Amino acid sequence: MTQSVLDAVRALLPAIAEAAPVVDRDGAVDADTIARLRDAGFFSMLQPKAFGGREAAPFDYLVATRELSSACTSTGWLAGWLGVNSWHLALFDERAQRDVWGCDPQALLCESYAPTGRLERVDGGFRLSGRWHHCTGVRHASWFLAAAVLIGADGDAQDFAVALVPRSDYVIEPNWNGLGLRGIGADDVVVSGALVPRYRTFGWVTQDQRAGLAPLYRLPQPTMYTHTGIAPILGAALAVSAVGPPNPTSALSEIAMARTDLDLSLLQMRRNLGELMDCARRDIAPDTELMLRSRRDQVMASERAVRAVQTFLRHSDVDDDVSERVWRDVQTARTHVASNVEQVLSVVGRFAFGLNVDDLIW
Repeated sequence: MTQSVLDAVRALLPAIAEAAPVVDRDGAVDADTIARLRDAGFFSMLQPKAFGGREAAPFDYLVATRELSSACTSTGWLAGWLGVNSWHLALFDERAQRDVWGCDPQALLCESYAPTGRLERVDGGFRLSGRWHHCTGVRHASWFLAAAVLIGADGDAQDFAVALVPRSDYVIEPNWNGLGLRGIGADDVVVSGALVPRYRTFGWVTQDQRAGLAPLYRLPQPTMYTHTGIAPILGAALAVSAVGPPNPTSALSEIAMARTDLDLSLLQMRRNLGELMDCARRDIAPDTELMLRSRRDQVMASERAVRAVQTFLRHSDVDDDVSERVWRDVQTARTHVASNVEQVLSVVGRFAFGLNVDDLIW
């Protein structure tokens, strides 16, 4: 089933690549493109089988996201984040999943995991208020996953939670004007006192709601998000890597090294995700070494990909308009927390020397 999705996505790539300049100019991915990706099965890859999904292997999802991004980085980034949110919804109470997918199995969700909201306990659940910035794909979604701090009666923070709210409960404020990734529609979302039933929340500190779920949904929680955040950068690098140098003797060693770095990153991620999935199938927690290695290799994949784009654009005969767009897209994408090289490597370095590594690194 996964191969059929990949084949269907690949059939869309020429049209997506042709539309990339329009996406960049107009600042939006056309709704028809999202509809075609729905029909291709892309958004069902991480969706539970109980609701018509495929529960695909994580690396296969990243392959599809990467290839979309090689045609248009904005489209790949937008689709990748819309699709990965289905993975998180699968961790919620089944009633919340039915609320979203019961009437529309193809419903999409947007998200923001910056905890800029506030949850307060009320009869029947919680009351949610807040503003969230840079909510990728919000105009294509009918539900919103909002990170918030759960506030106790004493005013102290008790938990970091995610609340699920329908489109009727939030307002979109259009203000996305990124240097790159211009088509992702990462506008602001405002919620003012929406009532959220308890079953539509997921607390990361005080709750463990994953017992008995399929192995895909027992992966460590940051894994799918951090890897999704760098797949578009890899896609952009692989796209411009296909253009040969104007002179066969010009910087061949640099270009060969850059392509080798990309291959290395893909092999490392495939290995790490395979080991993490093996732990999930055995229902055991991955050890610290595997968790840090996975995050290290993922964030270094982003760093290598950015360097590779620099090399390819410097030495290859890439069309000026394409090179300028890809460069802006990559520079914008690398600012995401998934590509925070310094933060991750500082934790990895502490672990290597036997120092404390209690940090939750995103």
